Amino acid sequence: MNLRIFENIVELARAAARTIGQREHASVAISGGSTPKPLYELLGRDLRDDDPITWVLVDERYVPKTDPQSNAAMIERTLFAKGVPPTHRWLHFDTSLNDPAATAAEFEAQWDIDQLDIVLLGVGDDGHTASLFPGTAVLDIEDRVASEVFVPRLDQWRVTLTRPVIRAAKLRIVLAAGESKATIIDEVRRGVPHPIAMVTEGVETWWFVTG
Repeated sequence: MNLRIFENIVELARAAARTIGQREHASVAISGGSTPKPLYELLGRDLRDDDPITWVLVDERYVPKTDPQSNAAMIERTLFAKGVPPTHRWLHFDTSLNDPAATAAEFEAQWDIDQLDIVLLGVGDDGHTASLFPGTAVLDIEDRVASEVFVPRLDQWRVTLTRPVIRAAKLRIVLAAGESKATIIDEVRRGVPHPIAMVTEGVETWWFVTG
């Protein structure tokens, strides 16, 4: 496991921003949650028209953009606070369709990326990442770019990139903040097959965590 430990979320965000800036990238998949917000604010200050990037949302809760849970809305308030640069592309899930399966299909219809360059991931206390939750059927999907998934524990529909798409990316960066993530990280190192392990094992992945 390629693990880097930082004192706080600010230092983690700065290191992640440097890493992204140093890698060649035309496509970057980005996740929601509170941990990456400082990173998106940093990246948003330096978005340039002469550096076109396709930004892809990793997953979304099936809620309207006006809902506080919306990942797309959070990213638009931080990374795209100044707007999406004209040469950039923002590929996210359209939950206004009010049909998770239709939303996933519409997302796939827009997909024209052979291989993602970078995927930013988080990890939950149960080992989930993106909307790939333990025990959900979406973990077994091999022939889709994106899929709808119902998460019984949350009583909520979500839409998400699939495991093979995340695994096929050139680089995965996992951002994990807080002591509660220490157990999951230790279990991944010991080979416990959490969803986060299923998308990172055996492929280049950097773990950025706070101590």
